Amino acid sequence: MTDRARAMNPLMMGLFALLVLGGCDYSEAPQAAPLHLLASDPETYQDTLVVTTGVVRTFAEPRHYWVEDKDLNRVEIRPMERVADHVGERVSVTGTFHFAANKGRWIDAETVTLAP
Repeated sequence: MTDRARAMNPLMMGLFALLVLGGCDYSEAPQAAPLHLLASDPETYQDTLVVTTGVVRTFAEPRHYWVEDKDLNRVEIRPMERVADHVGERVSVTGTFHFAANKGRWIDAETVTLAP
């Protein structure tokens, strides 16, 4: 082994340790949450940042919007302005999920984007 290689070895080990031990902090990343799980087990996702996908639907009286899947699992999206222009479209919604027995399920949306 050359002198240069011996000198680099501790440096490389230190860099490797930083990468492994430092890692990435994914605590702020949204948790993938399909609509069927939000509907069947809402307590698990209470106050959690989630991302879910569905088709935007609306109802006029009182005006509200939700996303639903093919099995009609639904979650309301708030504020309405985030999804009002996407009725009938498949979207991904990222936001904080909430559940209350007397109010239902809803997501305080941070982002709404078209989904494939």
